[in-house]
Amino acid sequence: DDPLEYAKQEVAKYNEEYKAGKVSLDVNIDFSKKLASSDDHVAHSRNLNIGYFFIQSIYNDLKIKKFLDEIMENTKAEYDANLINRFLTISRILDPRSKLGIYDHLHTYYEQPHYLYESSLRFMSLLAGHFDDYITHLYEASNSIIRRDTSVCYFDCTNYYFEIEQEDGDKKYGKSKEHRPNPIIQMGLFTDGDGIPLAFSLFPGSQNEQRSLKPLEKKVIEDFGCGRFIFCSDAG
Repeated sequence: DDPLEYAKQEVAKYNEEYKAGKVSLDVNIDFSKKLASSDDHVAHSRNLNIGYFFIQSIYNDLKIKKFLDEIMENTKAEYDANLINRFLTISRILDPRSKLGIYDHLHTYYEQPHYLYESSLRFMSLLAGHFDDYITHLYEASNSIIRRDTSVCYFDCTNYYFEIEQEDGDKKYGKSKEHRPNPIIQMGLFTDGDGIPLAFSLFPGSQNEQRSLKPLEKKVIEDFGCGRFIFCSDAG
């Protein structure tokens, strides 16, 4: 007659059995009952990703939310920048996809995060305007987690192919690693002695790789306090 009172009595009974070291629960299964029909072509798993909590712990230790909150104070944007950046970062580590692909798989995470796809695009544009500050923040914050070894730094270049029909901005026609005359963009990357990235730069695919090191060298000296360089290089 009183469902709430009945539930309280059942809980009290289970608690008493738990204290006595005895807990039992009867489950009745009707094997003649058929599964409900569905329009889905395949079954959907109800499992949710909780393994990302480990990466999220490191993300929080880097105090990225504080950095993003300071940026957002000077904007009128209403989206949650840290939520977007957190799941873009986590997803690129665990299950690399495009921004749209990440957005379409947000439901697989335990928190069931939600934001508009358009907001992620606006956020990326905002973050691009604070790129140098973000890289510097990550370097300084990471020192509190693991001591960064900048006694030796490594640098190399590679290029990326873009599926576009004509040159656009920094995507210039150049000779790729696969010797294809397609639109590419080049990337130069600095890492510390442990192989952890320090800084990178993007430049047109038609530009000589040798010109990419100088601006990054200046940045590493200014932002990370690396003042002494010994270069070991191949002909390239």
